[in-house]
Amino acid sequence: MPKRPNDWHPEDIKAAVRKSGATLSALSRAAGLSVGAAKRALDVPWPRAEAIIAARLGVRPQDIWPSRYDAEGLPLKGRPVAIGPERSRSAPTPHRQKSEAA
Repeated sequence: MPKRPNDWHPEDIKAAVRKSGATLSALSRAAGLSVGAAKRALDVPWPRAEAIIAARLGVRPQDIWPSRYDAEGLPLKGRPVAIGPERSRSAPTPHRQKSEAA
């Protein structure tokens, strides 16, 4: 995804995270994501990783990446970020098994 003029520059984001005393890979690991998740969010929409970076910096994700969010602050692409218990994931549906083996 090309960078939009109002989005923070990726190097500015990395510098702000470093100034906060963390690294992108440490933020990813602490959130239980892959080590490169936060770094990948610099280039492509990844609402969960964006939220982790923004929380560390004390801003909203739409402040860092306004091109990725609508006027209500909802992500334009990617999976929505679960915030609080009211938006928890539902239990997965069990797999159905065939009644007879083939």
